[in-house]
Amino acid sequence: MEKSHQAVCESVLAAARGMITTGLTAGTSGNVSARLDDGRIVITPTSMPYDQMTIDDLVLLSAEGEQLAGSRAPSSERLLHLACYRAFGEVGSVLHSHPAWATMFACAGQPVPPVIDEAVLFVGGEVKVAEYAMSGTAEVGTHAVRALGEAGSALLANHGLVTVAASPEAALRQAGVVEHCARVAWGVRALGGYVPLPDQTLRQFAAVYRSSRLGSAAGQSG
Repeated sequence: MEKSHQAVCESVLAAARGMITTGLTAGTSGNVSARLDDGRIVITPTSMPYDQMTIDDLVLLSAEGEQLAGSRAPSSERLLHLACYRAFGEVGSVLHSHPAWATMFACAGQPVPPVIDEAVLFVGGEVKVAEYAMSGTAEVGTHAVRALGEAGSALLANHGLVTVAASPEAALRQAGVVEHCARVAWGVRALGGYVPLPDQTLRQFAAVYRSSRLGSAAGQSG
């Protein structure tokens, strides 16, 4: 079902504020966007506290990244968002956050393993590490897309986390699952390492995730 421009803006703002309240980022770090049915993109502005942000502060971009509306400058990571939308036609939202536990894995250059089945069911499996690129450059998006593949989240080396989903609400929830999984993965190392999930669980739950991701896109366009 088609969502109004106003509703999409409200969901972007809610997810941006949600990153702060859930501890997935701090200060003005991170950014959120959503794709409208006509391909245009609503994205958070750069360097603005989320508790002060209003819908009027959000920026409207064309699918090519041209600023169409909004008095503020768009997020400095807009090229990351644009790359994800170009690569994944089923994606309706991109959320870039800096959760502490997941970012530790990103800085260590180590993927977050699927130590819990929710990581497979809601994220698609292992959260891989994208090759390092300087913040704000097009290479951040290029490397992120390569690491995402069929999963819904990827670590940005020495930086943070990027998540793609059907909506800002879904992206925020998924980022929370990744952060929980990273914390658990860190903890089980202290206990001697984790016991891998059965191959059957990995296959079946990953298939459920992929089906849900594609199904959500079909539902949005129908």
